Amino acid sequence: MAETETTITVGKNSYIDTEEANEYFAGRLHAESWGQADNETKEKALKQATKIIDRQPLRGRKTNPEQELAFPRYLDTEIPVTVKEACCEEALALLERGNNQRRKLQQEGVQSFSLGNMSETYAAGAGKGLLSQEAKELLQPWLLGGVFIT
Repeated sequence: MAETETTITVGKNSYIDTEEANEYFAGRLHAESWGQADNETKEKALKQATKIIDRQPLRGRKTNPEQELAFPRYLDTEIPVTVKEACCEEALALLERGNNQRRKLQQEGVQSFSLGNMSETYAAGAGKGLLSQEAKELLQPWLLGGVFIT
């Protein structure tokens, strides 16, 4: 069977497959968006979440320079469970709010806008990086942090 555009291949285009992600979400509150999505949409969300994770500034290096994804890292031989969970959380965030107008404006560099009596102002860099705070926390051991210089 030829691999289609939406086929998940763990370690090649995703950190987790839909079956394992379904198991993760079965034990999580407020995951209705995941449960309502069809398999093709779930696969797309997991693949996109993987791409977003791989674009983050990460500590260290890949275990094998030939591997396609950023994880495993260092001397690990498998993708850490917390990275799989972060992929799930980011996929859920993409399903819930990844395509909303506010995020699009932020990604385009808009820092403020007004509509009638309503106005919003965004911090510089808003709309970039991970959508999910949960994913950020799960990936924290691998994320490069800023350094304060005096």
